[in-house]
Amino acid sequence: MKLLPLALTLLLAQIPKYNPTGVWEADTGSQFELRLDGSDVHVKIVPGSNPKFLEYELETKNQEEANSYKGSGFFVAKMEGGKECKLPTEWQFVVVSPERIIGVASSIIADRETCEVKEKSQVQLDLKKKK
Repeated sequence: MKLLPLALTLLLAQIPKYNPTGVWEADTGSQFELRLDGSDVHVKIVPGSNPKFLEYELETKNQEEANSYKGSGFFVAKMEGGKECKLPTEWQFVVVSPERIIGVASSIIADRETCEVKEKSQVQLDLKKKK
């Protein structure tokens, strides 16, 4: 019974809302600029942070839980041989602290000649606040 008051306190405690605005870096070195706009977060790659991605943009919307976002967009990848392909992407993530974001993002394998999507899977997203 001593745990009941603690459990109620934890359930009723408000989860702090974190502002994800800023530059975030993935383990790969890719950097993404996130900008909170109301309940949406706009995501774009920092130019030059990953030479494979010429462009990377998506719009995410806040989900029912605080700090939880989901959305879609596109990226332009420079393929072997120099062809540029515009491909879809989806992200779902949670801002777990002012310094860290975790979630999943779509990973696309496309034909380097036709840009046709050959395989789509999910990869772990782990971003750390850069500035």
